[in-house]
Amino acid sequence: MSAPITRSEWDSKLKHAQDQAQRATKAELARNYAEAFQLYVRAGQLFVWLLGNFPTSNGSHSAGSPRVDAESSTSDALFGAATPAQTRERLKQMATKVMARAEKIKSTRKDLRPVERDALSQEEQSSILVASSLVNGQRYPVWTPPTSSATAHTTSQITQPALSPGQLRRRAIYKRASLISSDTFDKRLRGSDIVQDVVTDCSFVAALEVAAEYDRRCGGHLATSALYPQDSQGRILPSQNGQYRVKLHINGAPRTVLIDDYLPHYPSALAEKTDTSKADASQPQTECLMCATSRTGQAIWPALLEKAYLKVMGGYDFVGSNGSIDLYALTGWLPEHIFLRHAGFQREKTWHRFLSAWRAGKCMATVGTGKAPALSGGTDKDVRQEDQGLSTITLESGLISSHNYAILDVLECNSLRYLKLMNPWRTAAGVRPAIAIPEYEEKRIYAEFSSETLNAQLENLSLDAKDAQDAMSPTFTVTWDVLCSHFDSLFLNWDPKLFDNNVTVHSSWRGSSASSASMPGFKQPDPHFRLTVTVPANLQSNSEPSNDPAAEVWLLLNRHITYTRPSDRSSGEQLEVSTKASAEYIALHVFEDDQHASQGEHPSAISALPLRKAKHMEAYVDGTHCLVRLKPSSLLRQKADPQSGGQQQQQRRSFTVVVSRRDERDSLPKPTSAGTNADQKGNKDVNYTLSVLSRYQMELSELRTRLPFCETISGSWTTRSAGGNATLASFLCNPQYTLLVPPEAGEVQVQLVLESADRRIPVQVLLTYPGPGSGRVTHLTQGDVVLSSGMYHHGLALCSTSHPGSANTGLRPGTYTLIASTFEADTHTDFQLGVESTRPLTLKPIAQEGAGMFHRRLTSCWRRGVSAFGSPANRDYLGNPSWRLTIERPGLNSLVARIRSSTSGVRPYINLALFSETREGLKEVASSGSYTDLACGAAMDSVKLQPGVYRVVASTYQPETEAEFSVDLYTAAKIDVSPL
Repeated sequence: MSAPITRSEWDSKLKHAQDQAQRATKAELARNYAEAFQLYVRAGQLFVWLLGNFPTSNGSHSAGSPRVDAESSTSDALFGAATPAQTRERLKQMATKVMARAEKIKSTRKDLRPVERDALSQEEQSSILVASSLVNGQRYPVWTPPTSSATAHTTSQITQPALSPGQLRRRAIYKRASLISSDTFDKRLRGSDIVQDVVTDCSFVAALEVAAEYDRRCGGHLATSALYPQDSQGRILPSQNGQYRVKLHINGAPRTVLIDDYLPHYPSALAEKTDTSKADASQPQTECLMCATSRTGQAIWPALLEKAYLKVMGGYDFVGSNGSIDLYALTGWLPEHIFLRHAGFQREKTWHRFLSAWRAGKCMATVGTGKAPALSGGTDKDVRQEDQGLSTITLESGLISSHNYAILDVLECNSLRYLKLMNPWRTAAGVRPAIAIPEYEEKRIYAEFSSETLNAQLENLSLDAKDAQDAMSPTFTVTWDVLCSHFDSLFLNWDPKLFDNNVTVHSSWRGSSASSASMPGFKQPDPHFRLTVTVPANLQSNSEPSNDPAAEVWLLLNRHITYTRPSDRSSGEQLEVSTKASAEYIALHVFEDDQHASQGEHPSAISALPLRKAKHMEAYVDGTHCLVRLKPSSLLRQKADPQSGGQQQQQRRSFTVVVSRRDERDSLPKPTSAGTNADQKGNKDVNYTLSVLSRYQMELSELRTRLPFCETISGSWTTRSAGGNATLASFLCNPQYTLLVPPEAGEVQVQLVLESADRRIPVQVLLTYPGPGSGRVTHLTQGDVVLSSGMYHHGLALCSTSHPGSANTGLRPGTYTLIASTFEADTHTDFQLGVESTRPLTLKPIAQEGAGMFHRRLTSCWRRGVSAFGSPANRDYLGNPSWRLTIERPGLNSLVARIRSSTSGVRPYINLALFSETREGLKEVASSGSYTDLACGAAMDSVKLQPGVYRVVASTYQPETEAEFSVDLYTAAKIDVSPL
């Protein structure tokens, strides 16, 4: 979105806005108020966008807006020979006029539909980037290339980031850093040269270290590429006026951060040594930086980059995020978070993929530890180790808890795998964690390694062997297996040049309206996109390396930040940002569509979502970035068509991408009127950026209108209704709903969406044929399921019929049962269930078994030779456990009874029968049917009884079968029950 907008494009937008306004007026005069409202709003949006992107004679543009090239206008006739000021005023008047008409219609017509935004339109993309330029009350416009390499942008005054409590305790002062040394401004630093001072930003300093080490290893100026001014070779230059422009990738785009060279310093009266070496001791103590710098305390550029980043993040009182997010902001290299403790982590596969990319210079890495265990009599609350002493080592491994370490080298020697790590702290030099390999072994490994490749590397980098040995002194080496066992997260950053194609969309999660926000469990639907990937025939081969990232399609989701606030850190936590004091979670869910996208069919023309098969259901993360990787080469590979002469054909496969956001407030009760203002703040839109990268050709389209009709129900899994999955006896207790497709509707396309308030809970949604009686389904057999969301997925379950025209048909008229379940029984949380359809449907809840009736639980057991006499075919059948029921209340009485075996072994075949006791003997009135060993047991449903005496007999099919069991008895009125 930073590409220039030409004058002709601006003129075209202006003409389109005027056309929309004229059409709206005609529609209003024709009393077509719904159409008029839509057109007025769209015209108003266009006029506002035109104002924000107003062209000027010198090609300048509004802050935060894409640049407009000032070409000769071909549309001056639209406003005549008006001056720019007059044109602006006219645009404001037109915007005000059309929006006033829209408000007038809205106030008189209550049946108007909200105007859907076109997420992919140029004006919408631009407005999102402009809105997201405001962070912590400061505006950071989209980056524009500097006009001169010698000077930075000039401003009258630049706001200084607030100092941290640790800096204030040490009486830090802002002082011009250019007074230290100007001749070493652009001096190259190794990763091990850069250190963290008292500022708690280990993640950012670790990012600086790995970027600097990358420059040493691979060449270039990546570590300083964000700092301007620069010369034609990309080398940073001292600013003539002491002001710098820093290019940081924040909120979906590279943005401009203005800083000066005033940096925190130690005061002369409280000067502190920066190192223990004699060389460092000779440095002027009064000029030491109290921020990120070199070990000598004289390097300026790390401190300038740190200042710019922490200015955006709210000041030097920064709790850290993780290395990959900070490195992405600094360089634009794509962040990936690998959870080393996750059950799905593949140690071998990850190593080969990581090592291959590292050797190719396509990857950088940091690693993070988890939280320290809580101490007796205290908590692990304060882990922001400002003193950086040995007493701060909080893990048995000798590592620092909730801390980021830089990875400076990765090597494989004699089938052994090693990684060189560095603690960013200034005081960490010479401190070796318990998990590090011994020094003598480390020297031996690098001695063997140097004979093969190290000498060549040193020659390329103009380093001598002594420098290489010195560079290892503040570092330590661990094995790959040890790293996977003692760290929580591996943070990777990937070169975006791996991918030839990039599609990016800037959009937002819609906030709840004032009326809908008061509805319990209400949540605006997550945005959906259709991604179509075209794989050429020459790339569909088995020869593609399995660890080649360029053979994949990557989807990166970035939640934009509005302001930052401190939060507890962990290796998996990134900076916590929200519009209210509650954690936000994001995830990308990618579903492979049932059908191949046809060659001539544009993806946006498909109205329904063919969601059957979940390809990637990612876990929710409480950070700002989420990455999903697809491997279409393995998905699209097929046997050559014999009719095509053995040649593979170009293939297209489409995916549905769900951009999901959750807030902890979704699972909390809505506030009372006293908290209305705070809640309204939380209901604001939240912006995001979705980027798709691949070597393949791609198309990304928004599925704005999924299906025209929608029914939404909010519910809960409670003690009585949290039945768990279909293998459990309690499955029948899950919330169930009757879905009625009327006869006149014909075949209907539907989509089912189930979302749990707790993102961590695996959920599933099923559509089945109804059970007997009320329709409640007690168990599943082959052929019962009509639609399924597949495996249980955290927080979200989706399924639908295929789109019209495909081989699979929609739902036929009739009655169905919809089941919402969690994987584990007794899992309590709220949920929201949505049913979208092409025709109006009826959705209503099915009452729980025995709802509104008197309940009594009977327990007993079958004992061999005492009470286990088998089915009625056996002579002593009536010797089975039985109870006498006495009904005295006149009129018909309803009875529901269910028997379940509670044995932990093989379930016996069981039955429940009801007999009427008369003078002539026993007469069977009802039965649970055939003997069954189902987990849900056997049941008699809705039996109507006259006043009298009855006997309930519980039996197994085979005699001499021992087992315990229970009978749940539900009656419309209280009755007497006595065992026999």
